[in-house]
Amino acid sequence: MSNTTTNPNPFPLTAAQLSGNFCETLFYGMYLVTFTFCARTLLITGSGREERWLRLHEIRWMMMIVALTLFAICTFDTAIGLLHNFHAFVQSEDAEKELLNIADWINIARSVNQTVAMILGDFVLIYRCWIVYGRRWLVITPSLILYLGNLAMAAKLIEVEANPKTHRDISLNSSQIRPWWLAFFAITAIQNILTTAILIWRIWRVEKQSERFMNHSGSMVHQPRHLRKVIRVIAESGAAYTTCVFVTFLVSVTQSNALYPTSDMTLITTGIAFNVILVRSSARRDQQFTVFDQNERTTILDSAHRTAGSTTIGGSINFNRHSKPQDIELMGTKSELHSTHRRSSHDEIYPAGIKITTTVVQA
Repeated sequence: MSNTTTNPNPFPLTAAQLSGNFCETLFYGMYLVTFTFCARTLLITGSGREERWLRLHEIRWMMMIVALTLFAICTFDTAIGLLHNFHAFVQSEDAEKELLNIADWINIARSVNQTVAMILGDFVLIYRCWIVYGRRWLVITPSLILYLGNLAMAAKLIEVEANPKTHRDISLNSSQIRPWWLAFFAITAIQNILTTAILIWRIWRVEKQSERFMNHSGSMVHQPRHLRKVIRVIAESGAAYTTCVFVTFLVSVTQSNALYPTSDMTLITTGIAFNVILVRSSARRDQQFTVFDQNERTTILDSAHRTAGSTTIGGSINFNRHSKPQDIELMGTKSELHSTHRRSSHDEIYPAGIKITTTVVQA
């Protein structure tokens, strides 16, 4: 085994690989906890005596496939990371030379794991934003452009590592690989900040519209501000993942071997962030967010073409003689407001015994 004490780098590659493997296994334990809750969300519905397994046609297969893919990637990367260290420190005579072999299948596989996991995580974040905005493509267009750019950077990165013309005894901080890693992490950080920001903006607007509606209805019932808690949760979750990406980017800029542990932690953090997002979402919430968006669009049209048969209440929800009040789910916690109005000349606007349900939309 080579003597790493002569290495001028204050954080030698051998130490970076060992610490990276330790941090990854630590984060992997946290990931398994969140994956358990994620699997329950995907496969079980109801609570208490009404709890049951979802039927095949009720399962959201796209989210299921992404969850299982991330689980496979995180598990596989942790396992081959241990295998790599075993080869380097037990079976090899020169650990550093073994770890620097960039063309080795383990190094290439770990780069593939890193890029694919982060690309899947970004896809889910953009998808959630698309759902919250009522499936409007224009809103997520900037995020999609950045996302496609990231796909190109990931493809180029893997091509450089697998190219036979690339020097074999190099690290991720080499001049041949580092520019593509820098671009990949930079674009990921920018895309996550942008998408999270417009996601929070949408939830904030929904909260304000809900408050205006309840103020207009004259309700004296205290309405907890659940959405502000939701915004805080989303901001904290997004900040945790984006911080890991940004720190990895900064470490890569400084050409430090700390890139190895930070990138390992970022990979597992991607899976954790996905699980948290999925646990706080459901197919019913997705559908109700679409309903809210349709009501909002209808309100805009009715404001421009107001007729005697329809009236917009509070600028957010439209009621008329032929439409039924819709449940608007804004995020996990439900709060119901019942209001009964006496029949009068405004019966067309306020039907007797109307029930207005306000819940919180999951982002």
